[in-house]
Amino acid sequence: MNFYKFLQVSLGILFCVFVPVRAEASVLYLMPQSQTIYQGDTFLVEVRIDTEGEEINAIEGNINLPLDLLEFIDFSKGESILSLWVKEPGISDNLLSFIGGIPGGFKGEEKIGRIILKGKMEGKGEINFKEGSKVLLNDPLGTPAKLSTFGANFTILAEKLEAPRDQWLQELEKDKIPPEPFEIKIGKSPEVFEGKYFIAFSTIDKQTGIDHYEIKEGKRDWKRGESPYLLVDQSLRNKILVKALDKAGNERMAEIIPPYKVTWKDIIPWIILAVIIGLVIWRLIIKKQQARRSVLRNF
Repeated sequence: MNFYKFLQVSLGILFCVFVPVRAEASVLYLMPQSQTIYQGDTFLVEVRIDTEGEEINAIEGNINLPLDLLEFIDFSKGESILSLWVKEPGISDNLLSFIGGIPGGFKGEEKIGRIILKGKMEGKGEINFKEGSKVLLNDPLGTPAKLSTFGANFTILAEKLEAPRDQWLQELEKDKIPPEPFEIKIGKSPEVFEGKYFIAFSTIDKQTGIDHYEIKEGKRDWKRGESPYLLVDQSLRNKILVKALDKAGNERMAEIIPPYKVTWKDIIPWIILAVIIGLVIWRLIIKKQQARRSVLRNF
């Protein structure tokens, strides 16, 4: 090996040893990472994602909550990077879980949602991600990304004499903006509701998040529902209203008038009515003619 070749190899080895290679991995983490509260206080924990340069399109979160110390109040999807919720955030035993997607993919650092919690009793604890949490890359195979997770710890002190602090109530009081405008789509598919007519709808609320939807068909009462929603009126004769309400009670309304198609069942009653009216008119004309002839004969 000549001197120049030896120098190249040596420099290559030194570069590999002393220059760290960055292993990209998506990071699920909670903010703030540490906080101190009092018994009775309601506080927020933000769930966030940092894709570390990778492009992702789905997140599954499983978060352990020590419910002996904390009370789970709600989960806010306001300003969430997830726009398609396959599994709505919900709690079972001590586990808060959700599955959401990002159509088109996402690269960067952003909020997934906020956990609203209340301190129950004095103590120290941790909130952390459990096994089963995963992030999928935005590729045709939905390849799981390398994932790191960071939880948060908290300390609950004895109850204060003054009124408990409620961070969530403060957020609700600040939210005066209704959910984003949206459209209602009417659909029919053999794979959905056995081929019956349904409506699909969706919107977001960038402040406190969507709480629920209400649907009204014609003169029927408002009814809570989710998308897709099976229509009661399968004849599509009634105007349909959908109301989206956020956590603060602000609402956004959308409506659609179905493109009703006339069938023979609709036409036949009108044909029968037209025939009856025609017969009545014809009889009146005949009677009038008979009366005129009678007058002429008498004259």
